[in-house]
Amino acid sequence: MPESRCLQGIWSSPWIFIFAASGSAVGLGNIWKFPYVLGQNGGGAFLLVYCLCLLLVGLPVLMAEVALGRTVRSNPIDTVNDLSERHIVHSAWVIVPWLAGLSGFLVLAFYSVIAGWSLAYLERAISGDFMGISSSRASDMFTSLLATPAEMLLWHSVFMVLVIVTVGQSVTRGLSAVVKVLLPTLVISLGLMALYSVSVGDMPATLQFMFQWAWQDITFDVILAAVGMALFSLSVGMGAMFAYGAYINKRMSIARACSIVVGVDLLVALLAGLVIFPLVFAFQIDVEAGPSLTFVSLPIIFGNLIGGQFFASVFFLLLVVAALTSAISMLELFVAWLHEKFYIARFKAACLMGILAWFVGVAVLLSFNQWDTGVVFGLNFFELLDSITSLILLPIGAILLSVLVAWFIPHSMLQNEMITKRKSHFDLWYKVLKYISIPAMLVITFVGWIGV
Repeated sequence: MPESRCLQGIWSSPWIFIFAASGSAVGLGNIWKFPYVLGQNGGGAFLLVYCLCLLLVGLPVLMAEVALGRTVRSNPIDTVNDLSERHIVHSAWVIVPWLAGLSGFLVLAFYSVIAGWSLAYLERAISGDFMGISSSRASDMFTSLLATPAEMLLWHSVFMVLVIVTVGQSVTRGLSAVVKVLLPTLVISLGLMALYSVSVGDMPATLQFMFQWAWQDITFDVILAAVGMALFSLSVGMGAMFAYGAYINKRMSIARACSIVVGVDLLVALLAGLVIFPLVFAFQIDVEAGPSLTFVSLPIIFGNLIGGQFFASVFFLLLVVAALTSAISMLELFVAWLHEKFYIARFKAACLMGILAWFVGVAVLLSFNQWDTGVVFGLNFFELLDSITSLILLPIGAILLSVLVAWFIPHSMLQNEMITKRKSHFDLWYKVLKYISIPAMLVITFVGWIGV
């Protein structure tokens, strides 16, 4: 492969890659989405199935994505092109990284808007706007935010600037510098928040809800939700892990690194649950409140607690940090490609892609107010974008990538990339990916499409 197409940066240590990959996985999905999905799907039964899905679907697919990214140490698009030029795979497989990049780009567009809500609520928390707040006022506060495009545009723009500035740096100066500080800070702060929540909230009810289950609670809908949540929370299918895998050295064990990433992802999700549910049960808030659990219910709780202003500020700051660590990875695929293929400076490439995502995000935020009308099938632009990415692009991308790795990449090449101490470990991963992960994703995608 020509030297000009090789990546210029390498993670300085295995732990920096683990921090970066964990930061990509850990995001709004863990702190904002996981608790309300857990609440809507019965608690303990969902958590059990979710853990199994992380192990049998999420981890194998994550390892496949990272291994493919490291295959020729290039950006994902040129990686597949290189494999095609060497007659290892057909050139049509280049659709995989393009689909992954498109998925990440579109997710970033509406992800930034939601992250903007977190920034807006961080400002409200610091200002003390939650103190003594009633349920009706909390609901009105969120409704007012959605009805004010100028404020949403401001925070959406601020967040996107943070993403662009970070991604525009080199791997060692930008991504590495951010994640090695933000991720440990996030985990430690969430742990302290969980201790606080447990001390003032209803811990017995939380333990019963989160960790007790019965066989009859494991329904097909719970399984579908758990598989989808596992894929979303690990950021597979968006090209992030594909791109990050290209920056790791050839001596690192992908199996060990990805296992730690999955463990961190699960840990943050559990900590988020332990932060939210003791307070929810103590204040008798509906656990099935859905997406509003964070932006409507939590302000009520924090506003009526001693020291609530401080802890509300910490929580929403953590939400912003989690959003940032995930968002910076969503631009990386196209930024790396533009930088290596066309010799565009990383910062210029990040500005170009970031501004494009910003424009799409403007359409998303307007869909909550001025453009709140059905575009296709009665869905507004945000709902349409969310449906296209979650029901079509992400699952198809994850399936195609897994099929490419499991059925078309030479067995010997994969084993060299995986670097496991025992051949039996590699064989186990290979069989699980082939005969469990791929069929499970096919079923979840098909069932999601037909709406069963």
